[in-house]
Amino acid sequence: MHSETRPQLIGDSLYPQVGGDQIAARAIGFAQTHDTALTPAVYEVWYVYAARSCAAVNQALDRAMNTGQAIRTDWLTTLYHDHLCPTAADESLSAIGADLQRTIGRMTDAMDENIREHGAFSGTLRTARNSLMQGTSKREVTDVIRELHRANQSQLLATQRLQLQLEKSRAQVAKLRSELIETRRLSNTDYLTGLPNRRMLDEHLDDAIFRARQRGLSLTVLMAGIDGLDQVSRDCGLTTSDRVIRLFAEQLSREIRGTQVGARFGGAKFGIVLPEADPAAGLLLAEQVRRRFRCADWSGMDHGRPLAPLSVGFGGAALREGDTRATLLDRADQALISAQAAGADRSLIA
Repeated sequence: MHSETRPQLIGDSLYPQVGGDQIAARAIGFAQTHDTALTPAVYEVWYVYAARSCAAVNQALDRAMNTGQAIRTDWLTTLYHDHLCPTAADESLSAIGADLQRTIGRMTDAMDENIREHGAFSGTLRTARNSLMQGTSKREVTDVIRELHRANQSQLLATQRLQLQLEKSRAQVAKLRSELIETRRLSNTDYLTGLPNRRMLDEHLDDAIFRARQRGLSLTVLMAGIDGLDQVSRDCGLTTSDRVIRLFAEQLSREIRGTQVGARFGGAKFGIVLPEADPAAGLLLAEQVRRRFRCADWSGMDHGRPLAPLSVGFGGAALREGDTRATLLDRADQALISAQAAGADRSLIA
């Protein structure tokens, strides 16, 4: 790692040690530097920014800091409601649902109109048949033919309008379906790494616990933490630490198989759910990822310059009787803390 002096990032010198959580300390440091009230919403914004876990928040705050824009509590609160509030994804889904309902409504109206026109045309045909059977005059026959032509044209126009509306609606439904899939994907994906996020990890783990108990199968959970990433952030900047996080995510993805799920837990931590895996299998995967990460290509990582190789620690826990998602994750996290306390670059299964 380079020892040359770099411009210090705003907030880097104001990181009090709060419970050993460097991200939380950095978030509080940002709040102190910019003299913003530490409300729950503001703290969430600063925490997410410190963890670099939301693209929109990162871009907004980076732009503000680079341009000297005043960063106020009310502006941060707006950022929270725009990008981090739990209702944001629900509102997107609700908007898509409302658009879908309107599209279905227009389609139904067009079909109703076509049905009415078809009924009217059928009535005209019956009237014409009765008139012709009664032996009407040539003029009356001409009138019947003219009325049939008019009714036929009206029916054709209604059918054309229905076809046009169906084509429009089909395209709109396809667009809304695509937006719905993308909204759900984004709400469950960590933007920086492309891995599932904490929400998706929780869902997969709940499902894995249920299946393991229902079928009497093994289940192991791993927690991974990149050793020394906070020092990289301080020495080389957040952009370089982001590259390190993405590199680890790539290494992890290459080892994940089948129903296994690797997700970014937050900051420099990752969670891995291993269905049907006992502790030995969990340790094997942890060691594979650990060795792969240590031997990765570190050239060009630090703004085009090589970065001293980093390591990763793993902690793991197997599902026990009475475990909940929270207790299983806690035991895996405690194993990770113990592994890192015993020295970097090691794995420990509790």
